[in-house]
Amino acid sequence: MKKTVLFLLLTLASASAFAQNKDWALGAKIGEPAGISIRNYLRNDKNAIEVNLGLYGAFWGVKDSYKSGYFDGSGVAISALYLWHNQMGSSRFKNYYGFGGQYTSRSYYEDIAGGGRNKLPSVGLGGVGNAGLEYFSPDSPLSIFMEVGAYVELVPSFFYFHPQAGIGARLNF
Repeated sequence: MKKTVLFLLLTLASASAFAQNKDWALGAKIGEPAGISIRNYLRNDKNAIEVNLGLYGAFWGVKDSYKSGYFDGSGVAISALYLWHNQMGSSRFKNYYGFGGQYTSRSYYEDIAGGGRNKLPSVGLGGVGNAGLEYFSPDSPLSIFMEVGAYVELVPSFFYFHPQAGIGARLNF
């Protein structure tokens, strides 16, 4: 009985020490875009696929030049990235970077004669890149992260640039 209890304790301790080696992670981020993400760690333990859904344009570029008008508010962004992640000196830290595509939906405005403005819808498609640092708690499946990146729109506004960054937490399972 004592051996069984000891074995179970050692198994649980080793599982919590390697919390980052789970298959999936569900997270939330405050920043740009703010929202939720789901990550699937691939079997090679070096790569992952991440899908994000969030609020776009709420922190940077709320009022930003766009095409022949300007943004004045936020919209929705959906992105998918292929990530590479690397173990850092301590087994509790990983850095990661990746690239993918992003879809955005946001209204913009054009000034019209007489002092009014015309609200126009805009759906954009472009590339997105991200780099981050993540800390994995040895005692729980929770990790915290910070990341920076950029969205570069390809259509309809070729090379519209929008910075992205944020902090958040993920539940690894």
